[in-house]
Amino acid sequence: VLEGVAAPATVRKMVGTTNPEEALPGTIRGDYSHQSFAYKNPKSVMNVIHASGDEEEASLEIALWFKPEELFEYKTVHEAYTL
Repeated sequence: VLEGVAAPATVRKMVGTTNPEEALPGTIRGDYSHQSFAYKNPKSVMNVIHASGDEEEASLEIALWFKPEELFEYKTVHEAYTL
């Protein structure tokens, strides 16, 4: 779980498009995914990573997949040493 300014949009850029064969090189799906929507099978395309679409969706999914004790907060170096 990541947080920050525009976190869902930023993470989605790093992850790449949902369709792995359209994901750009340098994204997680572009570099590590090998499946395509062109496969003719009953399974859906399995992505190597998930990214929520927006903050509301992220809140629901975080509550679904993580226990509160599995999440933690910390100060970045910048926050810890800002006067």
